[in-house]
Amino acid sequence: MSRLLAIAIFLIAAMPAEAISRYSALQLSCGEITAIIRRDGAAIFRYPSPRRTGLTLYDRYVRHSGYCARHQSLEKVYIPSAGGQCLVQHCVSRPDNCIGALCD
Repeated sequence: MSRLLAIAIFLIAAMPAEAISRYSALQLSCGEITAIIRRDGAAIFRYPSPRRTGLTLYDRYVRHSGYCARHQSLEKVYIPSAGGQCLVQHCVSRPDNCIGALCD
């Protein structure tokens, strides 16, 4: 029995981790962006910086706060899409002196 358990643990450890998907925001409509986030829970979108030529920005955008670490909260932001600006959410670190709902 312990041998079977050891083999099962080895097989589970050898399985590849599920990678987060990455997308170019300017190639997708806002509806497609929000559908991806809703479907996958979290995704990385990249887009050119509006202030600095040649600089690409990217971040991880999430469906809800369950995709954030304990010390993080949600922040709503706009990112560019093929059809204009798109409202999405990402995780941001809270200040060290935050307490529960006072920081949400």
